[in-house]
Amino acid sequence: MNASFYLKTLIIQNFATFKNQNIGFRPGFNAIIGETGSGKSLVLDALQLILGGRADKKVVRRDTDYSLIEASFYCEDERVKAYLEVEGYPVDGTEVVIKRLIYKNGTSKTYINHLSCTITFLANFARKFIDLVGQFENQKLLSETYQLQLLDHFAKQLPMVAIYHQELRELRQLRRNHEELTQSKTLREQRLDYLSFQLQEIERLNPSSQDEEDLLKKKHLLVNLEKTQKLCYLVKENLQGGDGGPGLAGHLKQMTHVFSKNPELFGDQAELLSEIDDKVAILEAAIERKLNLEIDPDGLELILERLDAYQRLKKKFGGSVESILQMQVEFLKERGLLETLDLNLDEIQTRISKIEQDLMKQASVLHDKRAQAALRLGNELTVKIRNLKMTGATIKLQLDVLSELSENGITRACFIAETNPGEGFFKIKDIASGGELSRILLSLRQILSSHDSISIFLFDEIDTGIGGETAACIGKALGEVAVHGQVIAITHLPQIAQFAEVLVVVSKDIQAQDREARTESTVKEIVGKMVQKEVRAMAQLT
Repeated sequence: MNASFYLKTLIIQNFATFKNQNIGFRPGFNAIIGETGSGKSLVLDALQLILGGRADKKVVRRDTDYSLIEASFYCEDERVKAYLEVEGYPVDGTEVVIKRLIYKNGTSKTYINHLSCTITFLANFARKFIDLVGQFENQKLLSETYQLQLLDHFAKQLPMVAIYHQELRELRQLRRNHEELTQSKTLREQRLDYLSFQLQEIERLNPSSQDEEDLLKKKHLLVNLEKTQKLCYLVKENLQGGDGGPGLAGHLKQMTHVFSKNPELFGDQAELLSEIDDKVAILEAAIERKLNLEIDPDGLELILERLDAYQRLKKKFGGSVESILQMQVEFLKERGLLETLDLNLDEIQTRISKIEQDLMKQASVLHDKRAQAALRLGNELTVKIRNLKMTGATIKLQLDVLSELSENGITRACFIAETNPGEGFFKIKDIASGGELSRILLSLRQILSSHDSISIFLFDEIDTGIGGETAACIGKALGEVAVHGQVIAITHLPQIAQFAEVLVVVSKDIQAQDREARTESTVKEIVGKMVQKEVRAMAQLT
């Protein structure tokens, strides 16, 4: 096969009974074999860690500081490259490298393409492009939600399901918004009263920085009026003169007389003297006005009230006139929103109704397509499981129509099976054994692998509780899945191993080291004609 994404090598160091092993894999069917207890399941454990599995410090080999697992994948799959590129882990050439370090204190580090990443991201990447089939996957098969996902995959309706989910998320958000606005409506009148009171208080004052400054000046002037008038009398006397002689105005008059008599000397300065005389006159008038001021108790009280209002509002709204004005803008905006609440509710309800109608149409179309595909999938599954020695068994997909929209439309799907002809159909979770579930799951992989986004399949415990002709059928089925992707499976049965293109043989030795015995697992790869020779040797041992 011409695989675009597959596991090339797996390096295992200081991992349980593995000291330092470099395991090679190839496209097609790779079978991991070995005697019971040799450590073959540890190879799959290491792969599970590479796929984001939970790390346990117990795997760190004794007398070492850490375990290292490193997997190198050949990659020409543009989907994989694009996914990693977007997430910030670009592929250099045609190699994707995943590495995990597990320390003896229980901590671990994870890397993709030599860049640190989270376990969550690694697990999401693995779920998208690598399929681990084991006891957990068997349990997933009992979920009706998962069964519906498998049907959609087979019916090639995943793009339509994605669109449905997107609109459903929008609908739920709109419903939340509508509920929040409805709750707000019950508090609206109370809030509007509060806003109106605050706005009226601000509007009565009509605040500005200049107004506050003028008020402070007027207050200062009125409070200090007696002192002001004494000073003004002093200034007036200096301007107009008194018992001590002429004032500034008198001196200016004398100077004007001198300038007019001697134009040849002071002609150029006459205009300047006239300007000074005019300004002195203006000054005299201003001083006279200040002298004529009288304390108006009502006027002073009004000024003090306004200044008190300024202080009160500044204390409430931020400490400055600018903050008062900013709060006024925000209050006006909020009042406007509350006053249009009914309009918003109507708009949202209209949008909700439209999306509900659209989703119901989508769900109906989706259900019809699912119903057509369910018949085909049931027939194909029946053929496959019978080929895996579930003789006489029949698989169907029972579809029910829901009265309301759900996460997956209006369809409820359920795999039902008749394992004994004539005895009736029952849900597979009620009648299927673990071995039968594994065979049903393998049959699904046979059917779905040809148009799946996943190209690497790891099978764990696929041969539990079987043997003979059934094992041979399962081996053949694994080979069929491997046509469309890389298959890696642990097996102890030669009937399965005979279909593999690569045998990963795990063995265990006990070696003397520093006067004590240490167990060490080693690996060798067998390909080509030597595969069948090894299989025959397996058969003689079983």
